[in-house]
Amino acid sequence: MPPSSSSHPDSSQYTLLPTGPSDSDNDNLYSPTRFSTYADRLSYRFRPSFHKRLFRPLNLVLFSLVALLLVTGAFVVINRKNSAVDWPPDVFEFEEHKPAYLDAPVSKPLIIRLAIVSRANEFEKREALRQAMLRGIPSTHVQMDYRFFIARPTGYTSWITKMKVRKEMDKYKDIEVLHSIRDIPERISEKRFAALKWTGSSAREYDYSMTMDSDSFCRFRALSQRLRHVYADIKPRTEAVLLGSMASQHVYYTNTVPDGNSDDNEEDSHFIGPWYSYPAGIGYLMSYNLTATMLSLDPPLPHHVHYPSDDVMIGAWAAGLRYLPDPTQQFESPRNNSDDPIHPVYPKPYLPYIVNTVTVDDKVGWHDFKNRGGAQRPIGWESVCIHRVKPNEMRA
Repeated sequence: MPPSSSSHPDSSQYTLLPTGPSDSDNDNLYSPTRFSTYADRLSYRFRPSFHKRLFRPLNLVLFSLVALLLVTGAFVVINRKNSAVDWPPDVFEFEEHKPAYLDAPVSKPLIIRLAIVSRANEFEKREALRQAMLRGIPSTHVQMDYRFFIARPTGYTSWITKMKVRKEMDKYKDIEVLHSIRDIPERISEKRFAALKWTGSSAREYDYSMTMDSDSFCRFRALSQRLRHVYADIKPRTEAVLLGSMASQHVYYTNTVPDGNSDDNEEDSHFIGPWYSYPAGIGYLMSYNLTATMLSLDPPLPHHVHYPSDDVMIGAWAAGLRYLPDPTQQFESPRNNSDDPIHPVYPKPYLPYIVNTVTVDDKVGWHDFKNRGGAQRPIGWESVCIHRVKPNEMRA
């Protein structure tokens, strides 16, 4: 039998399909419908169009809006949670009378060259320091140039870090990248030496070369007032001065590793000598006079010292200027866990004459955050540089 010429087949072909009653409104969506008039055909034509082109997209839009509101709300809650600071008990101590020197008049600003030792991926810390510490420093008290010091990122995602660092550098122009070394703890001492060279590269004289860790927060107005009044006898332009929160050590170093060395395990050789003070974490101030003296040395100071002895290295530099030229001082080989006997050593002095560095141990002004380190104490009026501070605490 030839196929029917009708545009719709006989409805008897569909009688066995599990559809609803034949008089249901929804039946017209699944089974053929015959139209008695042209108006009926138009009415049928626009009914499925309403469902497909209006009702379903409307649901999709509403669903998207609800999802967007939920996601936005979640981000707001997370951000508020992260930005809110739950201060530990007794972290602040401002009950005592404010020292008068903090509000004393200023005749001229202190000039500081600041280097901040950072890791390449510490984007949040650097941004917090820019927002909360480096902005708004009163120029009447402090004039400052600063740089962050990082090294070459490593790891599988280093390309992402490099891309973000380049963007950050283009925006702020305050980052020095040491491309010749990897950004790992073993090479932090080389960042410190690069920071020293940068501070000494200034075309004009300054008062202090300052280096600090990226988790330290400094109150520069209070720092400048403390230097002027508590340590008024210090003359940074003409005296060798090293200031910070001090610890003691008796290890000295000899520059035996060449710059550009790619072996992260290589370290400058060391020996034992007189005890000295070194700035233990947080940061340190080095007078213009001491900085210029250290940078004048040839060969340069030893600066390939593995973490965590990179702070010790700073004190060893100053101690070397003091003790290495002194013929009355004795030095010996390190006390290693080997069968080699301890024997005297005769290191070459950095200079043929003695440079006496004034070492200032300021544990009141320079300290760790409460309950976060060996030099911990509450933050008070005279706190000028606080170590182990989190980014959200810096912004609070």
